[in-house]
Amino acid sequence: MREDAYRSRGTRNTAFSALLQLASDTRILTANKSLVFCYITSPAVAALYEHAVAMRPFAILALFLDLFDLAAQPHAPQRPHAQEVLDGYSGTLIAMPPLPTYTGAKIIPDTDHPYIAPGPEDLRGPCPGMNTLANHGYIPRSGIASFEDIVSGMTEAFNLDQDFGAFITALNMLMRGNPFVNKMSIGGVSPLVPPLPNNAGTPGGISLHGGIEGDASMTRADMYIGDNINFQHLMYDMDLVLLGQHGGNGPDGNSTVFTRETMVAIKTFDILSDQANNPKFDYPPRRINGSFLEASFVIEIFANHTTNQATLPIVGSFMRNETFPQNWFRPAAPKTGGESALAILEGLQIKVVPGHNDENGVYVADAPLPAPFNNSLACAAYYDFVAAIPPSLGNSTGLLFENVKFLSNFVSRSMRRPECDVALLPGPIVVDS
Repeated sequence: MREDAYRSRGTRNTAFSALLQLASDTRILTANKSLVFCYITSPAVAALYEHAVAMRPFAILALFLDLFDLAAQPHAPQRPHAQEVLDGYSGTLIAMPPLPTYTGAKIIPDTDHPYIAPGPEDLRGPCPGMNTLANHGYIPRSGIASFEDIVSGMTEAFNLDQDFGAFITALNMLMRGNPFVNKMSIGGVSPLVPPLPNNAGTPGGISLHGGIEGDASMTRADMYIGDNINFQHLMYDMDLVLLGQHGGNGPDGNSTVFTRETMVAIKTFDILSDQANNPKFDYPPRRINGSFLEASFVIEIFANHTTNQATLPIVGSFMRNETFPQNWFRPAAPKTGGESALAILEGLQIKVVPGHNDENGVYVADAPLPAPFNNSLACAAYYDFVAAIPPSLGNSTGLLFENVKFLSNFVSRSMRRPECDVALLPGPIVVDS
């Protein structure tokens, strides 16, 4: 739909008018590349815009301060290998992979990890980083991986802090994988990831809506209104429009480097436009957490660490092509990828609170969670993540329960805070005070 069609409409808010002007001033909007803009008229936008940048959401900042400060966490001990058979499937005791022997900068990929396009049976999902790892064989090219596969692949290719990688992987394994057989899909449902024991459900993979995947993505549509799994070119084109206005200068020209300011503009647009256009828009604590980590990851991990710049060609290689750029170097020291999350969040000129659209399309805050998880957004996110795990896992036995406890420990020690200093198992079940 053309820009002039939108100009002829009635009520528009300030944010949308500014985006139209931005589109008019950028060369990306050409005759042979139409760009569909989100028409923002919902009355809920006013509620989201009512607080200026001076009114910081301090509770969310506290969440990120805790979540990304994992350097002091003790390294989880390795566990002995064991097997058990249940419902006809062999289970394996999950263990932490060995620490990397080298954690400095180096070129990625190496000669052992060439790009190979996924085949018709290979699964890919909403995370371009995971898809890139699979396309280069840093995790299995099938898209079906174990806890150890993913932790090792992320630390090797992205130099991701191993404990943080274990936390993210454990969380996804519990929410969307099968911790008994130690398998998880980076895409959707697969016969290679069997149902949970005792008919407790079929793992949906990380593509299943409502876990890490959720609304307000940079490059995937909200599930209710589009394709939430595959890369959406028009959405990325909108990111490039905002890059043209808020990007930094680099070797490829002016406004070609993704910066914190760029990500602030993109996340503001993602939240406002999706809330206005998705009647079922949902932004719970776990999705707030994930969406700002994604934004930070672009400039902290995707950047070429010879220059520490996430340039247009580099980000395009990861996002559009899901392959490592040429002459790309991983970070010189392990990182979480969330180092810029706080700054991006602080830059927003809207107040971000967990909530959802009601039946009238108005954004309303979610009901408070039970004590003590209503003490802060950090505690709410902790509870919300655990609540997204199949509850039956908290009542499992044998090897499955050993794996659930092992994985839950990473989640607990990474997310619990003094005001909610309890360990949770799926259910959520409080196991200590």
